[in-house]
Amino acid sequence: MSGALAVLQHIMKVPMVETASPSPDTSQIIARGHPTDNELLAFYRSEIRFETEVVNGRLQALLGSQAFLVIAYATAMTGSTKRWGDSMVLLLPPLFSMLGFVLALMALPGIRAAYAAIGKWEGKQRNLHTRSPDLTDFTLAPNEDETRDMMRRAQRGALFAHQAPFIFMIAWAIFGIIPFYLYLK
Repeated sequence: MSGALAVLQHIMKVPMVETASPSPDTSQIIARGHPTDNELLAFYRSEIRFETEVVNGRLQALLGSQAFLVIAYATAMTGSTKRWGDSMVLLLPPLFSMLGFVLALMALPGIRAAYAAIGKWEGKQRNLHTRSPDLTDFTLAPNEDETRDMMRRAQRGALFAHQAPFIFMIAWAIFGIIPFYLYLK
């Protein structure tokens, strides 16, 4: 705690353009009521970082669950024996397909919500950069053209996160049909 106080005291003494400040403690900024531009920038970036970690966690959970279900599905598809018969092949793989489809469907709103939050925090950060031009040293996109280019690259980079649930839903729909197709063939 004393380290955070020392950092805030240091930030208050140092001119804003000299160095970037470390992320301040949010509760201390709110308690003071009037954060500096450097503190706001650090806060916005910490919120963007948090939401990015949330998206990454959700994607990792989605990919992990899908990998587990693909293994279970493949095992169930190859598990046709005389003892169990074909009825288990018609029961388990479609069940795993339905579960995979539902999990992908459930992941979609969470991923979209996190990206919406990231967009709002990035908007606040852009407004802060516009309002305080002395903060341009602390951004990768100091002008409008570079900002648009960076946003375009970020959208392309987020394409996997946005499209992965749809890809899994399509794959699971196909996987759900395969056992019936093979049974009727």
